[in-house]
Amino acid sequence: MQINYHTLMNLEMQVVNLLNWEDRSLSYLCRSYDQLCRGQDYSTALPAIHVGFLDYSPFPGSMEFYAKYELRNVKTGRLYSDKFNLRVIDLTQIANATEEDKRSQIYHWARLFKATTWEEIKMIAENNEYLSEASKALFVMNADEIAREQSLAREDYKRYQNTLERQRVESEKRLAEKESQ
Repeated sequence: MQINYHTLMNLEMQVVNLLNWEDRSLSYLCRSYDQLCRGQDYSTALPAIHVGFLDYSPFPGSMEFYAKYELRNVKTGRLYSDKFNLRVIDLTQIANATEEDKRSQIYHWARLFKATTWEEIKMIAENNEYLSEASKALFVMNADEIAREQSLAREDYKRYQNTLERQRVESEKRLAEKESQ
């Protein structure tokens, strides 16, 4: 996807560690950056960013919520190019977000992705038009699933009530049998 006609961005979300994150993210980033047509000047290549929202830590022991990787000289630290970036958001490390992270939109999106109830989603999205629109779209896409879950919950409740009634009747029957002996 192109942002403001200036930057190419590839977004990926992974909830299961497929054990290929490093190679996969590099492959996607390279594909995004290599967008020039035959004869086009290299200086016109747009910056490319690959952003990964991961629900696992890509590097064992890492406690970092948001990491930005750039192409730099190992000895001097000099930035080679700012046109090639990887960003990793570790959703399991939201609690370790820095104050700077918390002021970013990424932090709020991460909280939305990790929300577990519609009430929590509404609360997170209430003061942000983009999060609000995304949460409304998510609700609409899941409306059929919600109705199905509600129906299943009603069926479970009825089964539970029937079980309680059956146990009550059996208990009364046993008590009556004991009293008649």
